[in-house]
Amino acid sequence: MEGSIDLSGAKQVTGTDPAANTEFSETVPAAKAWKLVAVSVALVQGATQTPQPILVIDDGADVFFESFGSSAAQAVSTTCQYTWAPGHTLSGQVGATTNVHSTGPLPEGLVLPPGFRIRSSTIGIGANSNYGAPSLYVVEYPF
Repeated sequence: MEGSIDLSGAKQVTGTDPAANTEFSETVPAAKAWKLVAVSVALVQGATQTPQPILVIDDGADVFFESFGSSAAQAVSTTCQYTWAPGHTLSGQVGATTNVHSTGPLPEGLVLPPGFRIRSSTIGIGANSNYGAPSLYVVEYPF
């Protein structure tokens, strides 16, 4: 089928759940390459900060890609599920309280070699900001 994406060998990778006031970061393992299909993570926000997540892809030194997770900062006392994937456009936050969703773009066909990181950089993160474990949908290749 023309224009279809080959997802043979695709799998979900559940990342590490970081402590409050800490960014998430996942590294492509040694001897593997990941074709990044989607990234999704929940951010619980307490009563004071108004965070705005940015998805960052780097090699540990140089940034290769950045994408905002929302066109606006997250409101206090909400939980937002941020999802980045090819074909998604940057959205505002939709929903209320513990059921807020937002999307951001991700390049199609992005293959990351070993040691590359998929991480957050959050404007306005603070003591009341708490990411859950990120979920990455990848196609894994030997490298």
